[in-house]
Amino acid sequence: MKTNAVFLCLLTLLLPAFAAASEDWAGSRLEKWRETREHRQDGKRRTEQQPQNVTADRYEGRDILVHVASNAPPANRAMVVVLHGGMGNANHIFSILGQQLNDAADEGGFVVAYLNGSPATRLREGNHYAWNAGGGCCGQPFKNKVDDVAYISGAVQYLADKYKVDKAKVFGMGHSNGAMMTQRLMCETNLYQAAIPISGTLNIDAQSCPPAYKKKILAIHGALDKNVPIEGGYGTKGVTDIEYKSQSYSKGAFEESSATYTIDTLENVDHSLAAIAAAVEKRNGRTLAREAALFFGLAPKY
Repeated sequence: MKTNAVFLCLLTLLLPAFAAASEDWAGSRLEKWRETREHRQDGKRRTEQQPQNVTADRYEGRDILVHVASNAPPANRAMVVVLHGGMGNANHIFSILGQQLNDAADEGGFVVAYLNGSPATRLREGNHYAWNAGGGCCGQPFKNKVDDVAYISGAVQYLADKYKVDKAKVFGMGHSNGAMMTQRLMCETNLYQAAIPISGTLNIDAQSCPPAYKKKILAIHGALDKNVPIEGGYGTKGVTDIEYKSQSYSKGAFEESSATYTIDTLENVDHSLAAIAAAVEKRNGRTLAREAALFFGLAPKY
């Protein structure tokens, strides 16, 4: 009887703690579910927006949006490749940065290509895509070992041939999962001459990145990013349970190969691409797209 009484006493003390923990877990999962739903709804809304001043193209079953500046030279053109974030698509990132990038391209006379990843989820519902950027990120492309390094390399070759692009003048940009994919490409291939990853780190295990020798990377990251923390580790927002590498890790890997890796930390800014674009424009007096064109050497300096 005494043992039962002690057990009941302990149970009475522990039950509230278990209940609280369960409530916290349920609340966390519910919040993540809500974020997923909102992200998908936003993605669907943006997908339905018709992009302006772009040409619809396709490579190996994936759609591509292409903008060619009217003043682009007849040959040896430069091109900026833009990669969307996880659960996004080309239309989604175009709806945020597309007009800016088109304007920058028209000013500088270059080509912009917005690529699509492959289905992010098993259900393959909607146009929600992701890239296999390594290190667990992201979704089905990582689980299924989709070779996005080979796909993007092939897509760039296809686009270069079709739109008269000089492969020595190809540059990369990406947000979130797309930023991680952009950094992976910089680390593992000679595809890009320079890159601007936004809200994403190099998420593969790499002591160095030899293909990036003497190249430059501008990593833009919000200090309040809770999806992909700038210091690395698990994010408290978003739907992935991945331990991300830090920006300092990324910087170290690239600088080991004599690349120039600049971390531009935006105070009071989170993971949102729209918020980052607004913060850059407010601080610098120029759009994020024009800053990118200047960084790549594709815009007049004034």
